[in-house]
Amino acid sequence: MREPGYQALVCTHWGDWRDLSMRRVERVALRPGQVRIRVCHAGVGYAVRLFVSGKYQRKPPLPFTPGTEVSGVVIEVAEGAGHLRVGQRVMAALDWGAFAEEAVASATTVYPVPDGIALGSAAALPITYATAWAALEWRAGLRPGETLLVHGASGSLGMAAVQIGRHMGASVIATASTPEKRQAALAHGASHALGSDADRLAADVKALTGRQGVDVVFDPVGGDLFDASLRCVRPQARVLAIGFAAGRIPTVPVNLLLVKNIALIGFNYGLYIGWGLTDEREQHAMAVQGMVAKCTGAIAARAMPPPLTRHFAFTDWEEAIGTTMSRRSVGKVIIDIGGT
Repeated sequence: MREPGYQALVCTHWGDWRDLSMRRVERVALRPGQVRIRVCHAGVGYAVRLFVSGKYQRKPPLPFTPGTEVSGVVIEVAEGAGHLRVGQRVMAALDWGAFAEEAVASATTVYPVPDGIALGSAAALPITYATAWAALEWRAGLRPGETLLVHGASGSLGMAAVQIGRHMGASVIATASTPEKRQAALAHGASHALGSDADRLAADVKALTGRQGVDVVFDPVGGDLFDASLRCVRPQARVLAIGFAAGRIPTVPVNLLLVKNIALIGFNYGLYIGWGLTDEREQHAMAVQGMVAKCTGAIAARAMPPPLTRHFAFTDWEEAIGTTMSRRSVGKVIIDIGGT
């Protein structure tokens, strides 16, 4: 007879992600405003390492299941979540709990998956693609005809920025570390692809832009590439600081911002989905729902390609997370947990 509960990847103590263990866990009752999702696919992000080590800005109560992006089918709806229904195909941004056969989500951060988008693609959208779209539209105000420089362009977030920037009408210059990764960026919307050599970046970018520089920088890498970015932007450019995958948090020569009228914009998508110092997800829910609908609508209408994904079986979770941590992946790593 099948044991009660469901299978999940569990963190029992703060430490290395390799210490996670697969086990059966019991269902918890839904609270008002929540839904239960049968998870088909879960996205793997670099932040899982920080979550399980206890170094992320939010600490889940132990034990917990990591993972924040899922797609699947609604199997239970609590009071106060009436805009969702049992059997509906959805994707969700979770506080945690994605690496499991079932997940509980706040209905505020659950989004319908339109016909024409496979659930395997949808698992990359509710945080990764939403982050890139919101940063480029809400904060940078990217306009058609502008030039966008995207660092880490073969990773899940960088690739999303390449595709979304192209969809918004920008000319995209991508940076990536290997020929294979640069080719992937070119195949998915970049007009040009450069190496990740910070010493050459300004000269290479200005050669491509006729010495004018770029209008917007999308930077999830930080470190030396951030420093170099300030030397390859045109006056009144906008620089989006998204993250620090390179490991070094750069310092900013403010005189450079002043001389060229550069706007340096920090962006934390978590603010909009309840991950800030206070939970503001309800305050931003309408804007986020509208933005996510624009993104999914563009993909469903084939105005923008679906996410580039690499899939692993649930039993291969260690390889999936390891591929993400080592930055070997091109596009988004997805764990296939159940269903289609």
